[in-house]
Amino acid sequence: MVGLAIQAVHGLGLTVGAVVIFTDPARAGLTSFVPLGALLFYVITNIVLAVYTAVVLSLMRRRREAAIVNSIVLNCLTVLFLTLWHLFGEKSPVGTIVDSLPGLIGIAYILRSRRVRRTFVRSRGGAPSTSTEHSP
Repeated sequence: MVGLAIQAVHGLGLTVGAVVIFTDPARAGLTSFVPLGALLFYVITNIVLAVYTAVVLSLMRRRREAAIVNSIVLNCLTVLFLTLWHLFGEKSPVGTIVDSLPGLIGIAYILRSRRVRRTFVRSRGGAPSTSTEHSP
């Protein structure tokens, strides 16, 4: 949960930085403006990730089973947006790979972790499951 919150704050910080650089490219050593469409795409997708992260954190805090699938979707969206930012020239190849790693590792962890299933998968009585097996 802490990692997701840090990712969201990091993304919002980068968004603010992108807007500042858009208004004054010289601050980043640039001599030309970034196209407005590229900036808007970057800002909107970062806001989508931040809002969706808040939803996932809320589901996790309440130990909802929906947190599992929503965490996977969030991590997939993160990797997708990073790839699109790279394709649109807004992200370097190395930055894309490095920033994609937490999302890819998160997906693998969520899919394989017994702890995730014990915490978020409900038994028939409505309480979190205490077994390591997932009932149908």
